[in-house]
Formats: sequence, C-alpha cells, structure tokens
Amino acid sequence: MKKPIGYHLNEIRKNKNIKLSELLDYINVSNSSWYRYVKGETDITALQFLHTVRYLRTTFSEVAHMKVSADKRITLHNTVSKLPDLTTYTTPLNDYYVTHNIEQLKLAVKLYQMHSTTTFNQNIPADLKQALKEVLLTGEYGLEEINLLVLLKLKFDNVIFREAEFINIIHNLLSSIEHNIDKTELLGDLSAAQQNVVYANQSLGLRFAFSALSSITSPIKAQQHVASLFHVIELNARAKYTPNSLYNFASQKLIYIGESYLLDSPDYTQDYLTFRQAIFTIYPDNIHPFIENLNYDLLKINLFENTISPEMKKAYQQYVVDKQIY
Repeated sequence: MKKPIGYHLNEIRKNKNIKLSELLDYINVSNSSWYRYVKGETDITALQFLHTVRYLRTTFSEVAHMKVSADKRITLHNTVSKLPDLTTYTTPLNDYYVTHNIEQLKLAVKLYQMHSTTTFNQNIPADLKQALKEVLLTGEYGLEEINLLVLLKLKFDNVIFREAEFINIIHNLLSSIEHNIDKTELLGDLSAAQQNVVYANQSLGLRFAFSALSSITSPIKAQQHVASLFHVIELNARAKYTPNSLYNFASQKLIYIGESYLLDSPDYTQDYLTFRQAIFTIYPDNIHPFIENLNYDLLKINLFENTISPEMKKAYQQYVVDKQIY
C-alpha cells in the first residue's frame, strides 16, 4: 500500500529527532488533525504544508520520492464525461469537479513544481492546466482560490491563461474583494478566526493582483490595464484590518510602498528599508540569516525593482497625471 505524503513528512520529522509538539505549534495544526494527515484521511493547507517543509529543515527535493505514489492517486481529466468508472483518487474526481477540491489541486501543483525542469509554468501538463482553468475562471474567490493563485505565482504573461482569461480572473478577484470590503461593517458578527479568513482573502488577493498587473511589459497593454492596477491600490487603501492582523497590515503596507516606487517617490527607498527592518524584528535573531527564504515576498531584496516593469511604471505615472490625483 502506497504511503501518503503526510506519512513521509512524519518519517522525516522522526529521523531528524524533531519533537512533534514543536512542529504542530509552528504550523498551527492539532495533534489529531496531524495524525489524520499522516494516515491520508485529511489534508493540511498549502501554507501549513510549506511551513512543515521549512520547519523540518528539508526541501521539496528530499520529499520528491513521494511523486511516484502520488501520481497514481492524482489523475486530472479534461471533462467530467471522460471520468473513469473506477478511480483510486483520494477524492472521487466527479466530486472534485462539483466541489472544486482545491487542496488536491494545490498538491498537484506542488508536485509539478518539484519536478519541473524548465521555467515554472512553461511545461505545465495539459490536464493540470485544464483543471486550473475550470476552477479559476468561474465564481467568486475565496481564500483557497487566492492561495492557489499565490502558489502559481502567475505574471500577466503566462502559458496557462490567455490574456482575456487572465483579465477575467483579475476582475473576478477584485470584484470579490470589493464586495468583502463593502461588507466590513458586518464582520463584527463573525468570530476572530472567521474575520482573519476574510482579511487574508483581501490582503493576499490584492498583493497577487498588484504583482500580476505591475509585471506587464507591453506598453500598449500597460496602458490598457493600468486602471485595474489603480483600482487595486484604491481597494488596498480602503481595506481595514483588526489590530491582531499583523501579516495583513504588512501586506497592505507593501502595496503602499509599491505605489511609491511606481511614482518615483523620494521616500521610497527609506520606506522600504524601514519596512524590512520592522518585519525582521518579528522573527527570532537566530533565523535572521535565513529570513528572506521564509516569505513569499515580504522581504525580497529589490522586490519592486525586479517585479514592476518600466512600462507599467510609466503608464501608472501618466494615469495619475491624467486623473490629476496628485
């Protein structure tokens, strides 16, 4: 019988003499949930999976042997009509298309990332690409859909979606976030955990949209879509987070600083250095040498210089002048 991924991660933990209680505190998973994950009875989130890999001081390469067994469980099909009568997939594929089982889809993406030998997304399998389209081109965007987008790290020009499809994703995403922000006054009826889900939805989604739109390298397309980038920045300014939503505040601040880079603000360099230093103080001193590898983008050196295109920078500055905002 093939062992699930959780089993192999647990074996790595035991071989490295890492206490289970310390790992579970770090990834915020209960003891019972972990053992169900080890047995293959449930999943953990993509973020918890990544934190597990980091805490175990391992790499995706070290757990790459899982792919052989996982490939036999994960078989994505183009249409529901082509589903086999019998399948060993952990969640029946018919249910996958009904429920959009994104945890399984994220697992498929991670497995692809482990073994891709070319630039990410350049050789993505056709069945995985089709499954991603079916999930991301329909409906509102909840936290899981946004986590999937973040995991893909898509730029504006990518091989998964045509331009019109990708713009549709951005518009759906921003529409969902705007709806959440408009209903902020109703969040008091939700628990703190539920509020954090909404805030994470907003902050991750806005950062993804900012990154994707600001990466446009065509001058014509930058002019066409600069209004959407401006809308992202407007929504970011409207978002209000609770005092304990530190990560969301950091994401919000990052977009503020990104706009200052777009506008060539004289305060940009100092603001970004101050932001990085503030984030560093959150982490223990002993992990500072490794801290830049622990985050999606909060602490990358020259983040905006490497991700914002000169074409979008020029288009944004002209857009602001035309609207006479500053």
